[in-house]
Amino acid sequence: MKSRDKNKVRFTVGFTPDQASKLDELNRTRSRKGDTTNRAALVREAVGFYLQHQPDLVGSRKAIAKDLEGKIDALDAKVEDLRAQFAAFVESMTRRRTGG
Repeated sequence: MKSRDKNKVRFTVGFTPDQASKLDELNRTRSRKGDTTNRAALVREAVGFYLQHQPDLVGSRKAIAKDLEGKIDALDAKVEDLRAQFAAFVESMTRRRTGG
């Protein structure tokens, strides 16, 4: 085993002919642009992209965004509550000054 392979886990994945064809087409397109790549690198890139967009995978971009959205929603609710309290306070002070 080569030293560079020690940090890799290997397994076999089957593709449909259409998937393999599209993978090869992408490989050729990138090669024409000067990017040296191969099927394995493209599949690793695709898997990495897929994993980053899974909302139920801790640490993925999607999970972080979902968590952040929840925090923003909670903060919005708190700000709205404070706004309502402030408006009520201003109204109370205005009534007190006008004697109403």
